[in-house]
Amino acid sequence: MTYSCVLISVDDGKMAQVLERIRKIDGVIDAFECFGRFDIVAILQANDISELALLTAEINSIEGVEKTETLVAS
Repeated sequence: MTYSCVLISVDDGKMAQVLERIRKIDGVIDAFECFGRFDIVAILQANDISELALLTAEINSIEGVEKTETLVAS
């Protein structure tokens, strides 16, 4: 298994909408609001790095997602 933490910045006024969509993605263990440079933190679990790339691409495709940074557990 591969685990990662995805830090997500969202457009103003899109927090609730984006968070709801992220929580519905298979492979997202948890997602919550945070304060600081990023708005949302999502914890992901995938079978391998390729599957993880698909999950992060899905998050990036959500309307209102401005940018992401993915931290992969080793």
